[in-house]
Amino acid sequence: MKQKEYAVIDIGSNSLRLMRGWQDAQGSWHLGAKVLETTRLGRDLDRTGRLSIDGMETSFKVMARWYSSLEGISVCAVATSAVREAVDGQAFLAEIRARFGWHCRVISGLEEAALSFCGAASTAEAGQHIVVLDIGGGSSEVAAGVDGIIQWAHSYPLGAVRLTSNAVMTDQEILALEAHCTSQWLPMHTLPDKVIGVGGTLTTLAAMQLDMETYDPRRVDGSVISFENLIRHIERLQRMTVEERRHVPGLQPGRSDIIVAGLVIARSFMRTYGFSEITVSEQDLMEGLFFRDSFHDAAWRSTDSKQEGVL
Repeated sequence: MKQKEYAVIDIGSNSLRLMRGWQDAQGSWHLGAKVLETTRLGRDLDRTGRLSIDGMETSFKVMARWYSSLEGISVCAVATSAVREAVDGQAFLAEIRARFGWHCRVISGLEEAALSFCGAASTAEAGQHIVVLDIGGGSSEVAAGVDGIIQWAHSYPLGAVRLTSNAVMTDQEILALEAHCTSQWLPMHTLPDKVIGVGGTLTTLAAMQLDMETYDPRRVDGSVISFENLIRHIERLQRMTVEERRHVPGLQPGRSDIIVAGLVIARSFMRTYGFSEITVSEQDLMEGLFFRDSFHDAAWRSTDSKQEGVL
């Protein structure tokens, strides 16, 4: 018999994601495929201090489409960098609660790092020291640890949307962008056995390396990207227009304008710490929310709560 079903919604700076799952009697999670919609909620946040009006409207439309299929399912909606920083972030979450009855909360940068680590490091071997890099739209999180225990973590204001001032950048602009990223990284004082990368920038990089016409998360998961290949992809994409990038196998059209900035963040990270390769994982913050049993806290509410008046 199928156990109670739950759903996670990740409200990011660049995209809105949905994932469902249920837990069997033995405590194992059975997770469905992730659904992603590009919203650009964090567009121009640094300039305006507010969430994008178009991004909010797009988010509400996407959530409205999802709502009917989530009836009776406990939903945990978490918001990251853009909503964390925007002056109207809490008002946006209040509107979501009013429209859909879901309990939403903002997670801190360190909590975001911990959840991404929990999701990505879940398949690591016992005793294996792991560093997880999560490049998002508005921020990047780094966490290091072993056997599921985090020993060090930090959140940086470095994101693919945040750092894209021009979709097509000159050599000088890219050098300046990388120098800015490099100035942000803090000493990690750890020598990992494995470096894992999560988030849309790095899964897209893996898909491009695989010349993937149709995105297949099973092939992306576990892909190893060398530092040399990362450099080649940046140099190749830098020379293209946004329209030309839309035809690159593995590169989703909606990410074609922000991909270079995201990859420069990755290059700066690997160069700063001397990492020669990074393993891409499909498991990230969303799996972390399930694996850490976040359904036990107040963030989980059934969609029925709207009718009950509990928001």
